[in-house]
Amino acid sequence: MDTRNIKRQALYLVIGALGCVLVWKIAPLLSTSSFVIRMTPGANMTQGPHAPPGSVLVNVSMVGFDPASIEAKAGQPLKLAFFRPNTANCGREVVFPSLGIRKELPPGQTVVVDITPSKSGPLGFECGMKMLKGQLIVR
Repeated sequence: MDTRNIKRQALYLVIGALGCVLVWKIAPLLSTSSFVIRMTPGANMTQGPHAPPGSVLVNVSMVGFDPASIEAKAGQPLKLAFFRPNTANCGREVVFPSLGIRKELPPGQTVVVDITPSKSGPLGFECGMKMLKGQLIVR
């Protein structure tokens, strides 16, 4: 081995060692609660569900509506807050066929549907493709 190769390898070792020490010193700082990542408005990040007070939050996922069954009282107004976190499902809209209600569910947004069931019994709702289903149990 010539002198240049030895010097180059020694330099790589020193740089690697410094990198390890730097990571070892900085990593604990990154895991503390004082470290905050600031994102600019409009960054590609979905907002969490934000249901108004007194409403029932209904999450829309690949599995379906959660909860899939919701109790309600006949003649009393009910607010359903549908939240679809991403586009990984067919729940682009929620449909209440017997009430003629159809609402778009944009990803990352909470959409409130106001309903006043008039009579007791099951009241179904579904996605626009009729694959995800849920129901109100009206008493």
